[in-house]
Amino acid sequence: MQIGHALATARADAARLERFIDRRERFLDALDWFSLSEQHVRESAMLDDLLAGDLADAAIYIDWLQERASNGVDTVPGVLRFDPRPRPWQAEWITLAA
Repeated sequence: MQIGHALATARADAARLERFIDRRERFLDALDWFSLSEQHVRESAMLDDLLAGDLADAAIYIDWLQERASNGVDTVPGVLRFDPRPRPWQAEWITLAA
């Protein structure tokens, strides 16, 4: 895979992840947190941490690709994808894993 294509894919994934996080924050701000169970609140906080980690990993990966490109590397074996996705404790995971 050409490094330029990998960079474009990683940047698009990071932008999509940022938009997902922004939309999710607006949604969570509108929730009545007192009506949620303790488990739901904990899962939401866990997902916040995981999404922040994914966004940080995407930024590090983009920097690494840019560094490789500046060193004259033309190709990479593939590209890492950073997509917001259900986590194992979410109900959506069960339907995807089945």
